[in-house]
Amino acid sequence: MAGVVSLFILNRNGSLIYSLETQGSSQLSSNDKIRLSSTFHGDDVSCISAIAAQISPVKRSGGPFSFLQTTGIRTLDADTFRLQCFHTATGVKIFCVMLPPYVDADILLRQVYSHYSDYVLKNPFYELDMPIRCEPFEKEVQRSLSEFQGR
Repeated sequence: MAGVVSLFILNRNGSLIYSLETQGSSQLSSNDKIRLSSTFHGDDVSCISAIAAQISPVKRSGGPFSFLQTTGIRTLDADTFRLQCFHTATGVKIFCVMLPPYVDADILLRQVYSHYSDYVLKNPFYELDMPIRCEPFEKEVQRSLSEFQGR
């Protein structure tokens, strides 16, 4: 059984626009959520994603579409948790924190991005880079998460 504890969506500027914590997990304060997301995202040297891009043995290939290649952390495994991230071409990052036993969450993260595209970006009242407040999106993310947890 997969143990997703938290799910986060960061806009292209690194601001937290959505967070979800599963039932039974220790609830993080708003400040802790913002601290976690800002530590993960960014272009400055204090961000773990930027550090990983700098020390990675695999470098970006050049070319006209090199900007579409993602940099930074896709998966960070530790003894007690896994952090897995899906980098979109538009700069939005969707990541989750999981407890052991670890399962690849790429399918879940791609589903969340699909829901984000369908329910949030097509909402005429949503302003880009603002916090997500969309009930159909919330329901679909919850459904996808519960299906993933049941595997």
